Amino acid sequence: MNPFFENFRDRVPDWLDARGPASDIVVSTRVRLARNLKTFPFPHHASNVELGTIFGDLTRRLMRFAEFSGGWVLGMEQLDPPMRKVLLELNLASPALVKEPQHRGLVVSPGLERAVMINELDHIRLVTFRAGLDPTAALEDALGIDASLENEVEPAFSEDLGYLTASPADVGTGLNVSTLIHLPGLVLAGEIDKVLNALRQLQFSVRGQSEEGSTVRGAMFRIANLVTLGKDEQEIVDDFQTHVGKIVIYERSARDQLYARDPLGIEDMAHRSLATVRHSRLITAQEAYDHLSNIRLGAGLGILEPLQPGLLNKVLVQQQTAHLELASGRPLTSREKSAARAALLREVFAAE
Repeated sequence: MNPFFENFRDRVPDWLDARGPASDIVVSTRVRLARNLKTFPFPHHASNVELGTIFGDLTRRLMRFAEFSGGWVLGMEQLDPPMRKVLLELNLASPALVKEPQHRGLVVSPGLERAVMINELDHIRLVTFRAGLDPTAALEDALGIDASLENEVEPAFSEDLGYLTASPADVGTGLNVSTLIHLPGLVLAGEIDKVLNALRQLQFSVRGQSEEGSTVRGAMFRIANLVTLGKDEQEIVDDFQTHVGKIVIYERSARDQLYARDPLGIEDMAHRSLATVRHSRLITAQEAYDHLSNIRLGAGLGILEPLQPGLLNKVLVQQQTAHLELASGRPLTSREKSAARAALLREVFAAE
């Protein structure tokens, strides 16, 4: 087994520690920079020999950087499908990287707060994470690594357009900023559609917790910028911070109004969900997302006793299918997944 996956349940990303700005509402912020090498065709046009050369060269260079010292090189074709899916559930890998594993892979930092996808849609997709709403810190980290890399390799760049990428949506800065945000107050108040429509008009995408097309569960939304051309990196991040910051304010107001209007109902919902995860023997994925959402809301409003920092973020990741199957050491039926998920939640919340 790859050393990365040994005791993987104890390998919790630093950015899930719930110690960042607005971490009662925002789980994490992610910055992604798309880059390509000037001297090679883009991955979808490159030969296997070229892809192998790119992968070998970039992994050697990146592992010499201080930011990745003590980290891992994860070649997709050397990993079993459940291991690849775990990386997908951690948001370290993308569906495109997992779907075509040959000569593709990751370089990951020890704290899992930095990763570089190699030969995905682009030669390089550099990703940095921060806890809470902190896009400026994530961007500074990413740009620092990007500058070091550009000292060693020449990127595909146009004076007129900026960085050249496989997707036209990324041309320019190649910058994608996203945040995973919990909005139960706006959902329960019936205001969520209005807020999401306003975001779309401002050229932000909205989806579920994972990648494109994922379903929204447990009032968890991933908000990301769509504009990468015509603005510099700091302008994109400042715009993102402003608009997502407004949503945080709206969510806090919606929670306070809901609790003021029906305190007993909100308290019952939070305590009932906590009792369920402490005692259930079978829990589906949808039920887990819903109950964890209610517990997170109750903890944020001070209804429940304080929980260990980051515990809800950690279990939100670990209750996913690939994590459960890898921990079990075998594929699980639908009922076995529900049983394994319930056992995990009982274990986690018994201590709380």
